Amino acid sequence: MQRHESLQPLSREHHQTLKIARRLQWGEPDADLLRDLAEHRGELEAHFATEESIGRQALRQCPTDTTLAGQLDRMQREHRQIEELLTEVLDGDGEQSSCHRLGELLVAHVRFEERELFNHLQEGCLPGQAGEPA
Repeated sequence: MQRHESLQPLSREHHQTLKIARRLQWGEPDADLLRDLAEHRGELEAHFATEESIGRQALRQCPTDTTLAGQLDRMQREHRQIEELLTEVLDGDGEQSSCHRLGELLVAHVRFEERELFNHLQEGCLPGQAGEPA
């Protein structure tokens, strides 16, 4: 499915996040990885803010869509979990188990957004689209 134009930049950012996530899962937490992760932190914060803004707009577009509401709740919960674990990794010593958990969480989160949330949004709940999905 072709991504809606409002979601395309987010999907491209997901690709970058997945590259770092794979390094967290499979690599040793060395100085280069921790530096790259620290640099990516600001990008993630902006990315989360954009997704949450789109989510709020979508919920206004489709206020009775309980599936969407549940997906948006999950997205926000996972954003907070990622932020907490990211802080733990960067403020701690980059312990391998924390890095591995963060990598796993990032991969699962991106998969959820790309395979479920974004597909559902494209069914009619993005701003400028007409009404609730069928």
